[in-house]
Amino acid sequence: MKPSFRVLSTGICLPDLIVSNEDIQQRYNPAIDPDWVADTLGIRHRHIARDGIQTSDLAAAAVASSLDAAGVDAGSVDLLILATASPDRRAPATACFAQQKSGLANAVAFDVSAVCSGFLFGLTAAAAMLAAGPFKRAMVVGADVFSRATDWQRRDCVFFGDGAGAVLIEAAPGGRNAGFDAELFTDGRDREAFTIKCQTDRFEMDGPGVYRAASEAVPACIGRVLSRNGLEPTDVDIVVPHQPSRSLLADIAKRSGIPFDRFQLTMDRYANTVGATIPIALHEAILQKRLSRGDRVLFAAAGAGFPAGAAIHHWN
Repeated sequence: MKPSFRVLSTGICLPDLIVSNEDIQQRYNPAIDPDWVADTLGIRHRHIARDGIQTSDLAAAAVASSLDAAGVDAGSVDLLILATASPDRRAPATACFAQQKSGLANAVAFDVSAVCSGFLFGLTAAAAMLAAGPFKRAMVVGADVFSRATDWQRRDCVFFGDGAGAVLIEAAPGGRNAGFDAELFTDGRDREAFTIKCQTDRFEMDGPGVYRAASEAVPACIGRVLSRNGLEPTDVDIVVPHQPSRSLLADIAKRSGIPFDRFQLTMDRYANTVGATIPIALHEAILQKRLSRGDRVLFAAAGAGFPAGAAIHHWN
């Protein structure tokens, strides 16, 4: 039997400093074409964490927002999974800091490191752990401060922003009516397409390599998870994807056969917030009332390494 859960609430935290494409061009990199970034990548602004703000600070604020929205006590959460590629420290896990800062004293807490696929992998782990027991309620968080891994003199500095998103879920018996099924994938042959080496603190990206790997892996995962659940692409009511670029998502939509207008897009305001993109997009979809009971929600992501995946969830 597939895992099943229901989403109790979501919460987000976005730093107060907003940086536009024009700001980057004027302050850091005159070679940047703001219109090209907006038209091709779909990015106009991003939020950047000020000095002293850590990943765990954003994560804890998103958790607090989610708890407040659900109206539940922090002590009722017994599992915290934090997806991040920009940890506070190499050790201990950033989830330990976020747990303490957000008051989740009863939660078993650990990190997931799968870069842009981290939240999807974390959500899949949480679903399985709820199904297996003894966990009843889980907070799954994606949080990153990737601006600190950005060389603002490079053309690819425009891709990333900082932020956090949290999703509170609880076990919900009900099989298909609350079911969750994920198709996860990793191919280490593409590990050099995006990397941050131990001896450096800046990312290196092969843009065409990332595009090729993601545009192949994500539609393949979507196809497999839909087929396994007896669904056609047009049966998907909404896609809540990682936010790499508008052009890449349009290509994924075309290859997977899902109408592009069913994709929830947030990159215009927030850019690529790495592990935080999916929970932020889900939060906005809920605010925009794009989700109704019984809808088939498709999550999809690809990240450096190269982990990718897609998951279908029946909204309840």
